[in-house]
Amino acid sequence: MMRYYARLTSFDANTPHAVTLAELADLMFTSVRHARTLLGRMHQAQWVVWEPKAGRNQRSNLTLRYDVQGLNRHIASKLIAEGKYEKALTVLDDDRTVFGSLLQETSGATLRQGLLHVQLTYKRRFEALFPHHVHRSSERFLLRQVFSCLVSCSSDGVLKPELAHHWGYNGETQTWTFYLRPGLTFHNGQLIDGEQLVLLFEQLKAHSFYQSELEHVEQVYSDQPLRLCFKLSKADTGFAGLLAGVKYSIQPAAQLQGLIAPNIVGSGPFMIAEHDAERIKLKAFEHFFSTRSLTDEVTIWQFEEELAKVTNFDQSEIQVAPEEDASCFHQLGRDVNATETDEQYSRVEDGCLFVLFNHNASLQMLTIEQRKFLADCFKPSLVHEQLELNRGMFGLQHAKNILPSWSPVYRMPNSPCALPRKLTIAVYDYYALYRCAVSIADLLRFQGVEVEVNTYSFRDLTQRSQANQLNEDLILCNLNLDDNAPSSLFSWLMNDPVLHSALGQQSSAWLKLQLDQHKASVELEDYLERLEPIATSLVTDYWLLPLFHHLQTVRFQGILKNVAITNWGWPEFKDVWSVD
Repeated sequence: MMRYYARLTSFDANTPHAVTLAELADLMFTSVRHARTLLGRMHQAQWVVWEPKAGRNQRSNLTLRYDVQGLNRHIASKLIAEGKYEKALTVLDDDRTVFGSLLQETSGATLRQGLLHVQLTYKRRFEALFPHHVHRSSERFLLRQVFSCLVSCSSDGVLKPELAHHWGYNGETQTWTFYLRPGLTFHNGQLIDGEQLVLLFEQLKAHSFYQSELEHVEQVYSDQPLRLCFKLSKADTGFAGLLAGVKYSIQPAAQLQGLIAPNIVGSGPFMIAEHDAERIKLKAFEHFFSTRSLTDEVTIWQFEEELAKVTNFDQSEIQVAPEEDASCFHQLGRDVNATETDEQYSRVEDGCLFVLFNHNASLQMLTIEQRKFLADCFKPSLVHEQLELNRGMFGLQHAKNILPSWSPVYRMPNSPCALPRKLTIAVYDYYALYRCAVSIADLLRFQGVEVEVNTYSFRDLTQRSQANQLNEDLILCNLNLDDNAPSSLFSWLMNDPVLHSALGQQSSAWLKLQLDQHKASVELEDYLERLEPIATSLVTDYWLLPLFHHLQTVRFQGILKNVAITNWGWPEFKDVWSVD
């Protein structure tokens, strides 16, 4: 039918034309009878407005709704809404730019053959979802969808059952015991029992990403299939909260050795049906231990957004979305002007964007006087002003400490001092951090300092830190706590490679000693309060400068009901439902 429609495009679209059926049949190179049938089908499909008039040689009214390109977009949109993505690409002649824009326009929740499907687009590709890798915030959110832990931990430090239904700590023997639910399986059907989990945690103990947190675990054993025990060498009253962290997600032990393929095997409410360079597709896991997800499928299309395309660093000009789109958000609906739901589904992240002064800088280590003076130069208000001048604003609040709930840190003004002729800045490819790096570079140039900004991938930045090869003077980074906020903060302070690389050996050792003493006596519910003075010392000693707390927004446009925004700025997939 598209072939016949193309033969009608000598008529201007959206303009009525008086024409006989015979003339149209000639244009379409078909019989009058077939032309009448085709026009009726085109009218029914809303491609044209066809108003036939009775009688031989009577002129009827024909209005084309689209030109050929517009019709292709219309048909492709319908196919995308039905989940027929490959057919949509074929209609668009494999034009992925148009395909991407149509995906954004059709994002949301739809029912397909009685199943609820959520479709999203995202501005970068996701890394492979292995829990034992260091991940950015959105990957950690997806890990929560694909994996479960032994227990979960609320933002108040209250433990809740997941794969373990009960647990307990024996202070005399310094042993934590977890009691597993019967009949648990991974997504591939493999049994989850004590023996499997002993193998998993023995491998985690030897993994560099876990060693500092698990060095006090003397033995992991299971004396019966549904019981898992951890014998500790030191007291740790919050150990169960630590195991609620994303990195302690329960996976098959063989997966740490790369022995499971093709898709990652998890234990959570969704299983990975597909993950490639274009999209990740999740399906509800029918044998999930808890309440089955309301959503049947989630497809997230990934479109790489290069920083070079949105930022001209040499001129410090950043091309950004309009002011109303400046917050960090994930677009599910179609109406970008909706503000009522924005207010309902916005939150300030548990963390901040910050500057680290690097103890391992290759050229020089900044003196305390220079760090104090630069702290004045990088006040959140000054960086904010420069962001506005650069048209690089995003949703933010000025940070006076690492967490928005903590007591603010106030400083006396410091005397100006001589700065190095050149300073280098390291940042990973996160648009908010990069915009801050551009603005800080401008502020340094006002002080007569030459600036070099080096942008890395998140994984490259982490690996350089682990190898002590991150040598820039300043590091722009960010913290966003997971849903287990108390133990998530502890884990970041204890184990973050960028933080400890920047602090240097002496300060890093001091911080780990404080944390060791902390975990021996502090209850999980008191972690945030008792960790505040330890973490704040990084700020008062001018090693870490908080800049902004990020405002996160999810836009639902009224098509999703009663869905909460998570710590990572995403909607809770398993609770998405549609009234249709």
